[in-house]
Amino acid sequence: MSETFLYDINPYTPARRTYEPRAEYEQPLTPVRHLLVVEDSEGQRLLSLESTSHSLGRDPTNSIVLQSKAVSRQHAMLLRVTSSDPNSYGFLIIDGNLQGKRSTNGIKVNGQKCHSHRLKHEDFLLIGNQVRIRYLVLQNLTDDDFAEYSRQVDFTGLLQESEHPISPTIPPVQEQESDEASLLRLASFPEIIPSPMFEINLNGELTYFNPAAASIFPDLAHLGMEHPMLEGLFSLVQQSRSNVLVREVAVDQQVFEQSIHYISESDLIRSCVFDITERKHAESELRKRDRLLQSVAEATTHLLANVGYDSAINEALATLGNSARVDRICITMNHSHPTTGDISSSMRFEWVQDEISSILRSPHRHNQPYRSSAFKRWYHLLTDEKSISGLTHNFPEAEKNILLEDGVLSVLVVPIIVNHDFWGFIELHQCSEEYEWSFQEESVIFAMAASISAALQRQETEEIIHHQAFHDALTSLPNRVLFNDRLDLALATARRNEHSLAVMFLDLDRFKIINDTLGHSIGDALLNEVAQRLQTCLRDGDTIARWGGDEFTVLLPQIHDVEDATNAASRILNALKTPFRISQQELFVDTSIGIALYPQDSDIAETLLQNADVALYRCKEQGRGGYRLYSPTMNSKAPELFVLENSLRHALERDEFIIYYQPKVDALTGFIVGLEALVRWEHPELGLISPAVFIPLAEETGLIVEIGTWVLQTACDHVVQWHRAGLCPLSIAVNLSARQFFQPDLVKVIAQALAQSQLDPQYLELEITETIAVKHMEFSQSVLQQIQDMGVHIAMDDFGTGYSSLNYLKQLPLNTLKIDRSFICDLKPNSKDLKIVDAVIALGQGLDLKVVAEGVETAQQVELLRQLNCDILQGYLFSRPITFEKMTEMLKTNWLQRQQQKLMILN
Repeated sequence: MSETFLYDINPYTPARRTYEPRAEYEQPLTPVRHLLVVEDSEGQRLLSLESTSHSLGRDPTNSIVLQSKAVSRQHAMLLRVTSSDPNSYGFLIIDGNLQGKRSTNGIKVNGQKCHSHRLKHEDFLLIGNQVRIRYLVLQNLTDDDFAEYSRQVDFTGLLQESEHPISPTIPPVQEQESDEASLLRLASFPEIIPSPMFEINLNGELTYFNPAAASIFPDLAHLGMEHPMLEGLFSLVQQSRSNVLVREVAVDQQVFEQSIHYISESDLIRSCVFDITERKHAESELRKRDRLLQSVAEATTHLLANVGYDSAINEALATLGNSARVDRICITMNHSHPTTGDISSSMRFEWVQDEISSILRSPHRHNQPYRSSAFKRWYHLLTDEKSISGLTHNFPEAEKNILLEDGVLSVLVVPIIVNHDFWGFIELHQCSEEYEWSFQEESVIFAMAASISAALQRQETEEIIHHQAFHDALTSLPNRVLFNDRLDLALATARRNEHSLAVMFLDLDRFKIINDTLGHSIGDALLNEVAQRLQTCLRDGDTIARWGGDEFTVLLPQIHDVEDATNAASRILNALKTPFRISQQELFVDTSIGIALYPQDSDIAETLLQNADVALYRCKEQGRGGYRLYSPTMNSKAPELFVLENSLRHALERDEFIIYYQPKVDALTGFIVGLEALVRWEHPELGLISPAVFIPLAEETGLIVEIGTWVLQTACDHVVQWHRAGLCPLSIAVNLSARQFFQPDLVKVIAQALAQSQLDPQYLELEITETIAVKHMEFSQSVLQQIQDMGVHIAMDDFGTGYSSLNYLKQLPLNTLKIDRSFICDLKPNSKDLKIVDAVIALGQGLDLKVVAEGVETAQQVELLRQLNCDILQGYLFSRPITFEKMTEMLKTNWLQRQQQKLMILN
């Protein structure tokens, strides 16, 4: 015989259990189906009522969610109601919840509004005046019959509102206000409520508990007042001024919210208990997530604000580790194995709690090839940007052994992706206890990995810009900035140790002929080959730099006597005697070398270079392909330079200077948006003299200030003429020389030029080089800010050939960044120059600067620059520098083309 439990439901007598036998011959009945046919804003559906109670409302926590704004969060309750026949039951619908809180818009059954109603077959319900429901009771249906009915159900017919009121043969439940009496009456349904309910008297006797309480707390009756749900109830009620209390109680691994009602009339304490374990867990996870997110935000600040990358990473890991309350955080990077070349990993950063041992220098954490190491599986997962998480004892044997060797009980691993490549990974270790990381925690660590990735990309960009600032883009040799720094250091060391050093200046003979006849690509390839040979001629610690064009400088920081310098020069001359084979062309080049020594020739870096340059000049005068040591007698200026200098002093008053203009075009439309003014000297006897010749002479003599003022005024006048002729508002860019920039009346000169020409300041752009700007930073900031405050735009010219410092860019008030032509001339897909240009454009746009690319000569360069979102292009492809008259004609053509395009758009 099987047995069933029956519970006494009288709430005012001690709980007891009785037993009744079930007849062996009883046959199981075909189940009765209680159904709801529902129509809300999301459509129609058929629901089966299988639980003892159901909550209805729009909140997702309800067992039946109704999609309608007219429906309350918890709109109604369906309670199973049994009859005298234990196999027969129905459902009672109650407006609102069991605590007596009604819904906003109420419920209607068969057209009549009610607060509660015992449902019968085919009752029609209207919830919140919008959601339509038909209640059905289907008997003697097998599972197959029910499945067939579900497929063929007529939603439209069933959901048509009945025109008849509630049947008079089954009168509706009398409506009552939800006063205390009605709520106490509803409490007669505790047997069917899934939440535990129980009550005790003031003697500590358990007078009642429902089936849910017996199921969830099986030892409630046995432990009595020692059970966590009953412990402390008396003192809590006695200390409270209210008869209704709420507290949280932990039982084993679960957390419950206990609603306590002291009924003074009956001296009973009644409790209803709700399992809030998931909610408390969710709240805990949210707090943990918020704490981790805050730590990631602080860590990201460290990564962005800290100049030292390594220290920034360490501070970021410490911030994250303390917030995440982990024992260890490691960052491992990928690299090629130094011996085999296989992709391998090495730990680069680590943060640990004080009591946890470090594994940063553990051999098994360095130079580990993925192919043969225990972490082969990790490589495939992390490459697919997936995380690895779990308890160590669940990992494969090889991985488990490594983790246990490191003292790891639980691990979370997240990949670090840089520029779409798997750079490495970040690990979180728990060494003191096992821990399962949640999805939210994994998401936060992914965010941390993204911040590290951004910092790595920033570092990579800064390294590119730093390298570009101190190295020649074509040959990768040190440039003049780095050479000067090394020369200053070498001089300081030589003074301290009282030894000699040598500086050499050399250039390639007949290189210009090769470059002009065979093309720039051959010339560039030749320069690269020459640079490689020159490096083989020097000792470790010596420096060779590309000074510019076909000029190179050499620093020998420690020599014993002059023969050390002349021997090095002889090695260079001999190395270049062997012909160069480039593009099936056999090329012969010689070099001339000038040498200056410390301390004999000077103890000042600039003077040593000048003296080496003078020695080179004398070497070329007396025959190419050799070297000359500097001597003081060489310092007499060449006669032709005296002639030029004398002519230059009268050129301005004789109107021998003219301005050529080169257009700057919009990268997308190709229309002219601005011009650059370039001064030329037309000597009456020598013809057009190159700026490379007379500009240095003008700088040296100081005449550049007067020339610069004339160029500024004339260029402003010309632009105003074009504006008045209706040739579009154009901007004009004028270069400021070093001497001109540091003149105390520069701002006044600019203001006068604008006033006399009546040019709107927004159409004037002044270009300065990086070297000028950073020479005296505070002065530059002040002057440039005054100029910008006038409305004049400031452009950083030849960006990439000087310091290229992010710090300087941030401090200086700039509007435009001009990429030097040396990076554009070799711009090709997948080239280093492309990456550099991309980085500079991204940098400029990130600082809200317009970016101009100089030296554009091919259609391919245009296309690549457009793809990189460069703003403005300038170069021979569009036009060489031309006179005012020719530029006027070009601007007229440009204006007509603009008008034609506008007409096409209008039509």
